[in-house]
Amino acid sequence: MFSLCALAMTAIAENKPALKANAPVNIYADYMKYEIQSGISQYTGNVRVTQNDLELTGDKVIAVQKDKLLKNITVTGSPATYRQLSDDGNYINAQSMQMEYQADNNRLILTDKARLEQAGSVMESDQIIYDTIHEVVIAGDEKADKRVNITITPEKIKKP
Repeated sequence: MFSLCALAMTAIAENKPALKANAPVNIYADYMKYEIQSGISQYTGNVRVTQNDLELTGDKVIAVQKDKLLKNITVTGSPATYRQLSDDGNYINAQSMQMEYQADNNRLILTDKARLEQAGSVMESDQIIYDTIHEVVIAGDEKADKRVNITITPEKIKKP
């Protein structure tokens, strides 16, 4: 069972999704409130966040900046979604009721009905943590009663 889970996590973690500190972040929303002193901005109503080939969508976004760099972004929705083009030309798709991207430690945390898809493989759990630096995906909780569901789709056999 462990090798099967490791294979699924490796397949999902092949690429490093992350908000890059040096690329512009675009945020589209119906309403925005920015507190200059604290660096906290709130966006509501059909929110879409883009940066290069990455897109986050949700009902509400809270972004925290320090020294004009994005430090943390929290997206809530019904569900909130994440989509990024991977190096192999396929999309990494994720959804959950809440997502948090922590720029300082390069983690995407999906909570409440979390689902992560890449290259035909799917992982579902109440919580999924994606460490983009160490390329590690952690799903579930060792002490929880709920289980992790992983579906691995083998790569198609290429014809010569």
